[in-house]
Amino acid sequence: MKLNFVAVDIETTGFDFVECEIIEIGAVRFTENSKPEYFSIFIKPQKKVPKFIKQLTHITDEQLNSGDSLVEALTKFREFIGDDIVVCHNASFDIGFLNQKLVDNNFPILSNEVLDTLDLSRIYLPFILNHKLGTVADYFKIDLTNAHRAIYDAEATGKVLQEIILFIDRNIPLIVNHRLFEVSNFLKDHFGLTYFLGKIVEHQKKTALLHKKYGKEITFGSPNYIEHNPANPTDITIDHVFQNAGLLDNHFEKYELRDGQVEMAKAVLHNFQNEEFLLVEAGTGVGKSLAYLIPSILHTNKNNEKVIISTNTKNLQEQLFDKDLPTIKKSVKTPFKATLLKGRRNYICQRKWLETTLDFGKMFSKYEVKSYLNLVVWKEFTKTGDISENSSFNLSRDGRVWKKVVSDRFLCQGRKCAHFQDCYLMNIRKKAEDSNVVIINHHLLLANMLSQNSALGEYKYLIIDEAHNIPHLAPKELGLEISYPEFNNFFAQLYSKKNRYQSGILIGLKTASTKSTFSQKDKLLEKIETTISFLEDEKSIFENLFKKVGETVEQKGNFGKLRIVNSDDFPFIFEELGKIIVIWQKLSRHIMRIKDVFGTIEKQLFIDYDKHKDFLDNISMRIDEYYNTLTSLYNPDLKNFAFWMEALKTNDKKYPNGTLVYCPLNVENILNDSLYKNLKSLVCTSATITIREKFKYFSGRMGFDLLEDVQELIVQSPFDFQKQALVIVAGFLPDPKDRFFSSQSIEIIKNSVETSKAGTMALFTSYRNMNEAYEALSDHFEQKDIPLFTQGKGMSRTAILKEFQKHKNSVLFGTSSFWEGVDIPGESLELLILFKLPFMVPSEPIVEAFLEKLEAEGKNSFMHYMLPNAILKYRQGFGRLIRHKTDRGIVLVLDNRIKTKKYGSYFVETIPAKTVFPQSAIEIEDYLARWFSKF
Repeated sequence: MKLNFVAVDIETTGFDFVECEIIEIGAVRFTENSKPEYFSIFIKPQKKVPKFIKQLTHITDEQLNSGDSLVEALTKFREFIGDDIVVCHNASFDIGFLNQKLVDNNFPILSNEVLDTLDLSRIYLPFILNHKLGTVADYFKIDLTNAHRAIYDAEATGKVLQEIILFIDRNIPLIVNHRLFEVSNFLKDHFGLTYFLGKIVEHQKKTALLHKKYGKEITFGSPNYIEHNPANPTDITIDHVFQNAGLLDNHFEKYELRDGQVEMAKAVLHNFQNEEFLLVEAGTGVGKSLAYLIPSILHTNKNNEKVIISTNTKNLQEQLFDKDLPTIKKSVKTPFKATLLKGRRNYICQRKWLETTLDFGKMFSKYEVKSYLNLVVWKEFTKTGDISENSSFNLSRDGRVWKKVVSDRFLCQGRKCAHFQDCYLMNIRKKAEDSNVVIINHHLLLANMLSQNSALGEYKYLIIDEAHNIPHLAPKELGLEISYPEFNNFFAQLYSKKNRYQSGILIGLKTASTKSTFSQKDKLLEKIETTISFLEDEKSIFENLFKKVGETVEQKGNFGKLRIVNSDDFPFIFEELGKIIVIWQKLSRHIMRIKDVFGTIEKQLFIDYDKHKDFLDNISMRIDEYYNTLTSLYNPDLKNFAFWMEALKTNDKKYPNGTLVYCPLNVENILNDSLYKNLKSLVCTSATITIREKFKYFSGRMGFDLLEDVQELIVQSPFDFQKQALVIVAGFLPDPKDRFFSSQSIEIIKNSVETSKAGTMALFTSYRNMNEAYEALSDHFEQKDIPLFTQGKGMSRTAILKEFQKHKNSVLFGTSSFWEGVDIPGESLELLILFKLPFMVPSEPIVEAFLEKLEAEGKNSFMHYMLPNAILKYRQGFGRLIRHKTDRGIVLVLDNRIKTKKYGSYFVETIPAKTVFPQSAIEIEDYLARWFSKF
């Protein structure tokens, strides 16, 4: 298919359409039978151009000073593009910016059809890493050496469109393109996209028979299942695998025998064989993942058992499945099957997806169409149905669409479903049942525990890696949470009316009733209509509750949360909950009356009788669960539970954004009764679960002190921290609560970065401190040509880490999520700055409630909770610095409490590196200069 168009890109001084300026416009005309025509113009700015923009674009002051005025440039640009289709990558920015400047200068806005290659990339390339122009250009092998220059980006955008057209022709069948075209007609402001899809369909109707197989170029990420069946399987031991000249050594050039890894592997295997519980702290560099994977495979092969391995982070899951298990498969002649299993909410439902194709107009608003379009190609070619492999779909942004197609335990028909054989969730669960090793995350582990192993089936052997996260995750995972979107989605599943369209379970039942012949038809229809009327009349009260909750938090809360200490403090909550419980009881009776009538119908007389019966049974079950939740919130146990309100961030001020959360303060007994008692063997491991080489604190929080004979093992890191690292504590600085602390600490950050000339990561305990440091230092670092990457400034965590490692001697500012799970080896990170000791925020609702409970029990809450948590977090932060034997670096702590408080010695003793206490900022610079001059 051929298409004539003009590709356009602009460079600006920032993102604000009104305040910022356009400094370059580039455009390239692509026509069917001639060479491209180029248009490039610089625009003389009225304000100073930020230095980072010049660095990004490589546009010089000379080029800008000799540029045209904005009016001249816009006039020439409009003449160049004429009436052609305009193509941009992220058109809402380029066209939005251009139209703003056109209006500002008394020009009419652009009336050209606009096509966005960002939209097309998200629709047709859901398998690539992301949809930035550079990433898409790389995929199609389009040179973009001069990125962030308008003319080159415009040319690349045009070439991307041409390649996407060819890609569609080779890979996407007519039926899929036709579906995309049909759905795009529901868009109200993307006529260019609809026009394009129509042209694709028109073209393919003429050429469809030329293609026999589509999708050869479409592959999604990593597999979720590994099967290893070696030709000549052999029995092996731990030593066979790990020793020098062993199985791993024979397959890897730089293999290094680690005594600690062997010690841990033997301990894990012994633990399985003797059906014991084991706690293992394995220092950085031990290689703990292979030290538990190998014994897991050896044990399950001999005993026909299954080992569940639970992790906290996606990074570790990917390491296990993409790196470690393939390593074992390559090295070890022991058969095994491994499955990566996620929670139900990650998988699309085949039946619900089909329903969307039949009733799209009834189910989706015009605002949800773009999100839906990003599912169509992915759904056609996915083998797993796991939404995380779709880079085009954002669960937080597109959550409302996902809820309409995601697998739902209340609507799942199981084996009765016509799509059971093709069900993504059931297929992966079946593979998990037959696997030796099943990898999950902590959320699924805890959720499965509450649902009596409905997701994992029966298992007796469990490994929990990153186990230090469980005490923090468990209370919320094992607690209760309700919000407006949850109830609204439930009501929509029951009954929804949009314009003149009606949908939902009750409408499905009503339709089936009218088409069936049975004596109780009128009575059933009357019960259905009565229930629909009830829902329409009463569901607004839910909106009122969550609106009031959100407003209250925004007025009185801290950081979007507000704890409920006494029921009398917020009487409106309990008044509204009381009304809702009454309504819920009435709804339950309405559904029960429908079920009573339905139960009198002979199965053979009613269309899809089993399906509707299952729906009604599941709805009743769901109503019962919600009723239990509502009554727990209405009669809260405020001594043993934390109860608080939250306000979700939303751009719609009218949206009911409140949430109610209710969590147990102690989870030890729950873990013991619902998890430990069902296991033969458990291994908990992490790099940071001891304090002063004692497991006491972790054991208490996990409930292991309730058990007998839990084994413990500390495997030291193979790194020489005395030689590889140095801890500098700025004990001379003011106390963190002092008003001068922040400014003096920021000055030390600035001087330390300049003195060391090292890759630097500064970790903060609050966004406020981090943003204050960013505001104070960003211009200075810019003038010194030091790249600064800061969390929350428009880049994802992954993108920040990638850019940080790409730029030598750069600086990264991060908060809580960067304190762990970050692996930056080598020169990219040689200076780690800890702004404050990582104490939890005492006003955080669940923290505050737990502190009060400890004090009520006569315990020192600081020593029993705040301090141990801070020490473990401190160790996790330190662990970011030294990742390999060749790494060298300094940890600079700006919190003087390590020196001035009695408990400071705990922080000194918990780190294996030498700690020094300089007396001034000049001494810090001297330490840094001498350290980095050695390497």
